[in-house]
Amino acid sequence: MIDTQWAPPGKGSWQLESAHFPTPISPYHAEILTEQFPRGFAAGTERLGILLSHFDHAVVNGFDYITPRIVGAPEGANGTPPYPVFKLISLLHPAVRRRLKSQKTVFERKPWRDDVALWQQTIRPESERRHLDLQRFDVVSASDDELAEHLEALHANASQQYYVHHRFTISSLTPVGDYLVKAREWTGLPDGVLMQACRQPEGIATVARAQFEAVVEALRADRSAQELLRTGPHAAENLAQLAARTDAVGETMRVWLEMTGNRLMTGYDIVDLTAIEMPDLLIRTLLAALDDSQIHAREETRAALAAKVRAAVPTQHKAEYEAVLAEALFVGSLREERALVCDFWAYGLVRRAILEAGRRLADRDRIAEPTHLLDASHSEILELVRGTGGPEAAELKDRHAYRITATADDVPKVLGPEPAPPPPPSWYPVGARRMNAAIDAAVKAIFDEPVPRTEPKAVHGLPAAAGRYEGTARVILRPDDFGRITRGDVLVARMTTEAYNGIMPLLGAVVTDRGGLLSHTATVAREFGIPAVVGSSTATRLIPDGARVVVDGDRGVATLT
Repeated sequence: MIDTQWAPPGKGSWQLESAHFPTPISPYHAEILTEQFPRGFAAGTERLGILLSHFDHAVVNGFDYITPRIVGAPEGANGTPPYPVFKLISLLHPAVRRRLKSQKTVFERKPWRDDVALWQQTIRPESERRHLDLQRFDVVSASDDELAEHLEALHANASQQYYVHHRFTISSLTPVGDYLVKAREWTGLPDGVLMQACRQPEGIATVARAQFEAVVEALRADRSAQELLRTGPHAAENLAQLAARTDAVGETMRVWLEMTGNRLMTGYDIVDLTAIEMPDLLIRTLLAALDDSQIHAREETRAALAAKVRAAVPTQHKAEYEAVLAEALFVGSLREERALVCDFWAYGLVRRAILEAGRRLADRDRIAEPTHLLDASHSEILELVRGTGGPEAAELKDRHAYRITATADDVPKVLGPEPAPPPPPSWYPVGARRMNAAIDAAVKAIFDEPVPRTEPKAVHGLPAAAGRYEGTARVILRPDDFGRITRGDVLVARMTTEAYNGIMPLLGAVVTDRGGLLSHTATVAREFGIPAVVGSSTATRLIPDGARVVVDGDRGVATLT
């Protein structure tokens, strides 16, 4: 049975991390998250000299709770020490002094530019090669022992990829936070408006997006291929037929499916579906992308918003504004690609192997359903596959039932004492204030949500992406719901991930319960020109599936008609 005690997992204050994990996470993901997130994050903060070392993660009853670890502070210290103590630590602690010194030159050195180059030239190609090697393994034909060995290799790869993802987190956020601080100071405009101007004119240039657009262009030039896409009901067969062709359609389709088919598409965890498991949705997305009738109107709106921000910048700051904006845009691909290339692909391959193992165990009546194996830890999965032990079928069934029904709305938001705010930037030495203000702004833009506010027919959140759209609400609460999304729907979800990029061409608008102005939902909606309201807290509970809803991304409100 599930233990539902809610004791703090350690000293200090532990806050629920529901922006990324609004439902329980799998034991497999919990192990990697708690080990590799702090390790990767700490490597990034040390590189840029930030006093926040990392966040420790602890999974309590399936939910992720986090607590900050500050360089120089004792473990379990809750919040900010008094100013004299803070100043004393900053003067005497060797590690703190090194980091503060590093911060003084960070905006001159721009280490995130080196990280972008490292990512594009070395890390991303190496990760892709590793994934492709593992992807070639035939999980169906393998013996149980071979499958167990493959699962061990997949676990090592997933752990490393999760570390790599978070190694680059600080580099991908610092320039954006700096842009927000500076643009806010110069213009006085709200962050929601400022973020509208912080977008690439042609969208964030990721490899995955380029591969998708190559398929769309090839299809646009081939009417017979378009007709095959529209022919149902055998979506998987149709995609296979297109990929088997020897023309441009076949070549681009093979690359796209090989590079993205086994990536997670509905979330961050191995319990989420991969792209190839939803062939109908892939086809609907391709067909939607073939129609570019809305692109020019959306681009005009976005250009007008960017011009509004630029016009508000005083003349003496215009050159510096363009410089800080350029740095924020420069890290866009790094911010979006890390999850797609690293853990989403690694986890998708893990899922494929676990489901094959689950099928075998279910056929032997060792577990009730193949998908129940996704609720076992890595060591438990190996025991079950090798026949040396592991949890009983009833226990895995209980874990599965709990995971698909529990939500963050029903659990404590804080375990332990209430958290105290971080030190204000003014406490830092003059040369370090800019860096700490940037990090503070970026973190708040990811996680800060408004006080919940609802009306009988409206939910309020943050104005994440401009525009107004009316359409049918499609409430997505679990992976299996994705198959119901059709073109022009308003996606209503607890949150979205980078994996949702693939379905953005289908959507008319987005409304989420969780997330701030720099959350994935907000960022990608702006890039695609899709109106979005984020951080509403209650959208998935108050907007009925199938209802007509008007999404006002300028005001941050979604209204039932």
